[in-house]
Amino acid sequence: MFKILVILIFSLINSFAGSLPTNSIVRIMVTASVPNFQYPWQNEKIGSSSGSGIIIDGKMILTSAHVVNNAKFIKVQKENSPQKYAAYVMYISHQADLAILSMPDKTFFEGTKALTFSTAAKQGDAITVLGFPVGGNNLSTTKGVISRIERNMYVHSSEKMLTLQVDAAINPGNSGGAAINQKGEVVGVAMQLLPKASNIAYLVPSLIINTFLHDIKDGKVDGFHNAENAVQWLTNDTLKAYYGVSQNQGVIVSNVDNNENELKLGDIILSIDDKPLSHEGTVKTPYGIMDYQYLLHTRPVGSTLPLKIIRDKKTMTITYTLKRKHEMVRTLQGEQPSYLVYGGFIFSPLTHNYLKAINLDSSNFELFFFHNDKTKHVKEPVILQYEVLDHAINSGYAAHGDLVKSVNGVLVESFRHFVELIDKVSEPMTVIEFIDEDYKKIVLDTQKAKDSFKDIKAIYGLSSDRCL
Repeated sequence: MFKILVILIFSLINSFAGSLPTNSIVRIMVTASVPNFQYPWQNEKIGSSSGSGIIIDGKMILTSAHVVNNAKFIKVQKENSPQKYAAYVMYISHQADLAILSMPDKTFFEGTKALTFSTAAKQGDAITVLGFPVGGNNLSTTKGVISRIERNMYVHSSEKMLTLQVDAAINPGNSGGAAINQKGEVVGVAMQLLPKASNIAYLVPSLIINTFLHDIKDGKVDGFHNAENAVQWLTNDTLKAYYGVSQNQGVIVSNVDNNENELKLGDIILSIDDKPLSHEGTVKTPYGIMDYQYLLHTRPVGSTLPLKIIRDKKTMTITYTLKRKHEMVRTLQGEQPSYLVYGGFIFSPLTHNYLKAINLDSSNFELFFFHNDKTKHVKEPVILQYEVLDHAINSGYAAHGDLVKSVNGVLVESFRHFVELIDKVSEPMTVIEFIDEDYKKIVLDTQKAKDSFKDIKAIYGLSSDRCL
């Protein structure tokens, strides 16, 4: 069934319970502005929203990434207190839709209690969800049970990870709030709901939260494994005979990510972290039978796991490093877009954000860079945007979203490299060529192109010709 999940921005919870950890849940108020990827020197209209957060060990606040995404200013307020404290994002995992806030004023934590986490959730367990509602000022609660524990798509990142489905009444605003068990331990963080359904909502479970907290111990976010390796099930008897596999165990590696250097095509994975894989790629977990990807999210990127495999008909154990997928076209979250205005043309890194803004399918661009001899030199693609700041310098040219190949004959590897090449042009003419248009060129008088920004700045209200 097609599911559309709606991210929760405001808290809405019902009945108050005095015995609950009211001094552990906070209201988060955010002033935010979304970047404009078509005109990257601009931001969209400034808006405000609110969510909830959880006080955790280390004088930190855990919340949802989408609550504080693109935040310009963050305030935090405790229950039954009129005072609001400034906060800032210390760590953020857009993959897991989680963020850690730090408070410059540590007196905020006086009289509060840090909550702990439990991964011992089971289907049917009773939970209480806490947070701050729209339409009221006090902390409120709803009760329900864990209906399902399975992997689902996280709306914020479009990545499939473990979730707890609950039937507690959760509405927009619960994001970042805690779901606690009968011992007062956090089993999950409110994340998203299923619209047009009765009380179907999803939590980020403590297993994913613990991986995130382990990840940031070294002071940076490495993320969760998402390398795009593909496997084929070994469910056909003839296929098993072909590979010499007699048991109902193992899957065949049928595709490897461009970042993959440990698995090889044709490898048969028998177990991960000493957990046997079925011939359908599933493993036994504390939450039931799940896809083997479950095991790859129990540790952050850079961690290692033992993999038992069959390679060239020999059984062996390799040490596998968890890794991120290879992406030519990136998605920016919470970052200002980079750009360069040169001769009235707008150049920027090719991102999913820009392609979405102009209603183009980014998958076509990913395929263009896959095993394409023309793009072997490219580490980060640079696009000549469709938008043009009209000026005499670019009269007669039209921009069509072309991918930059070279500047005066030097192949462009990345956006920063492109900017360096433009800045260092000493020839009278600047010649820009394109990967997807073999004979198309933009030729500009170098000095006039550089001087043109004085006019363009005044005409279009720009403060700078670049953001790197």
